[in-house]
Amino acid sequence: MSKHIWTLTACLLLLFSSAQAQDGLTLEEAVARSLENNFDIRVARLQQDIAENNNTWGQTNALPSIAASAGYSLNISDQSENPTSFIQAKIQTEGIEYGANLSWTLFDGLGMFASKRQLELLEAQSEGNAALIIENTVQAVTLAYFDALIQQEKLEVLKDVISLSRDQAEYARQQKALGASTTFEILQFENAIISDSSNYLLQDIAVRNTIRNLNLLMAEAPDTKWQLTTALMAPDLPYDYDALWNQVKNNNQSLRNQMINRLLNEQEKRIARAQLFPVLSFNAGITESDNQFEAGELAASGRTLNYFGSFSLQFNLFNGGKVRRALKNARINEEIAQISLNEQQLTVQQDLQNAYDLYTAQRTIYRLNQQNVENQRRALEIAEDRYANRVISSFDYRAQQMSYLNAGIARAEALQNLLSTHTTLVRLRGGLIK
Repeated sequence: MSKHIWTLTACLLLLFSSAQAQDGLTLEEAVARSLENNFDIRVARLQQDIAENNNTWGQTNALPSIAASAGYSLNISDQSENPTSFIQAKIQTEGIEYGANLSWTLFDGLGMFASKRQLELLEAQSEGNAALIIENTVQAVTLAYFDALIQQEKLEVLKDVISLSRDQAEYARQQKALGASTTFEILQFENAIISDSSNYLLQDIAVRNTIRNLNLLMAEAPDTKWQLTTALMAPDLPYDYDALWNQVKNNNQSLRNQMINRLLNEQEKRIARAQLFPVLSFNAGITESDNQFEAGELAASGRTLNYFGSFSLQFNLFNGGKVRRALKNARINEEIAQISLNEQQLTVQQDLQNAYDLYTAQRTIYRLNQQNVENQRRALEIAEDRYANRVISSFDYRAQQMSYLNAGIARAEALQNLLSTHTTLVRLRGGLIK
């Protein structure tokens, strides 16, 4: 059995040293890679380009429309065998016509200006949606990076415990050779190594999975390996709730997007109201045609030039109440948007209060877990001396080992919870991208 234990230990040592050949990656570099390569961000930026491309006066009725036209016609009528025809011959007419036409809406109840403002808001909405996707991605990358560091810390705790068990197993063998230990104690330490090594292998898989999650957010190949170089530190910022809420009201991206939605509904109401006014239009054009006529020995050609200009006033007297219904629906949608904004404000405020209370509690919980790890480490050192002096049994020593292991894992989980809540607070106040 001892041979298998040492083979397992050698495999674990190989795992311990496998990270040395990996490329270094800081948190800032991970965020930069995701901003450049993340699939959702790339799609959001392309959609933003479309909205920016549409934000022009040419998408409204404010600019004139100019069209050019050209045509060619050929008509042949053979009347040579028709005794009833005045001209008994083959008659051929040929013509070329070309021209240009201008149409310009001079007034449409200011609807063109409302449409332009709507396009500006749609561009701002697209920018806001892209900013929200970027913000969510940055948060996801940050949490994935921290998660990988936390899982690695758990791995280090298991590695530490395995090393202690291995040292104690070797010590027990030496004591057995002197008659001061038993085979039972050696087996107990070897069983501890087996149990902890199994947990180590599973934890190593957890570390690999967190790296794969990080690679997905950065649009990297799943098998890309990194050495995470940003130090894992617990935030200890004593936030003031009132100051946080003021920052949230001014900078929260979800609130900004909802405000833009309300403004968009306001522009829809103005566009609908513009249909209650008459539409004044101006039209102008010019056409020129060249014609040729042949009938037997007769032939002639001519040129015609036409140009015109006109104003037209169009007013909708009745269309079944469609305009009034559209205006009423637009007002209802504006009210719905205001209700949604009020709801969003309360939701964000509730999220802030929950995150603030949770962060305040988790700061204390982490400090308690940190102190517990230090206490358990000192207790383990004392237990090691007591076991060496035969004051406690191997069972007692293993129990203290497990207490140290559990304390280390609890501290790592407390740190992960604290980092997650802190990141949420930063996102809510609009500071994550900054």
